[in-house]
Amino acid sequence: MEKRIGYRFRDGKLLKKALIHRSWLSEMDTAIREDSNERLEFLGDAVLELITAEYLYKLFPGRPEGELTEYRRILVNGKFLAKKARNINLGEELLISPSEKKTGGREKDSILSDAYEALIAAIYLDGGLKAARCFLEEFHLIDIHETLNEEENTNYKGKLLENLQARGTKPQYSTITETGPDHDKKFEVIVSVQEREVGKGTGFSKKEAEQQAAKNALEKLIEEQTAANSL
Repeated sequence: MEKRIGYRFRDGKLLKKALIHRSWLSEMDTAIREDSNERLEFLGDAVLELITAEYLYKLFPGRPEGELTEYRRILVNGKFLAKKARNINLGEELLISPSEKKTGGREKDSILSDAYEALIAAIYLDGGLKAARCFLEEFHLIDIHETLNEEENTNYKGKLLENLQARGTKPQYSTITETGPDHDKKFEVIVSVQEREVGKGTGFSKKEAEQQAAKNALEKLIEEQTAANSL
């Protein structure tokens, strides 16, 4: 793992802890006292937010706060973190329980994204902010323009409509709040399916908020379908 990410830990226990999923502890001998990576995940989330915000602030000096906030959201969301975790084969290094492994735990977005944040925290605690920044700039932020362009060009409303039409229904969008002055208005939108709210989004235009709501709805519907298929 150290060779893969180009960082050697002075305290190897930090790396081990970053790789421990709580399921592993639940099936271990009670005499073995370990912590899962959840506390590291909490810290890693904050470190990731800070370094990403700083990077965006310097990279896009003319962009308004609203755009930078949206860019940061894209770069710290769970699916993107899971993608980056797969790029460094983080899943194969995780300590997870046999039962979790059988259900595909090494490939679950939630487990991978949490472990990725825990790894960031471990690097930060071991080598400081500079080490964490170097890791993120090399592995997380390296293809930032491609990532942002891909996200902006994705038509989530179209994908959601296609998904629901296959089920014999369609989405309904509703703007629930509009805040701020006319030149800097922020919208909050929900998307419903057969009167059930399935997604919510915010943005600095109705179109942006609807796209975000559609994306969240798609993720929720796919998760529900996956869970149903596993029963």
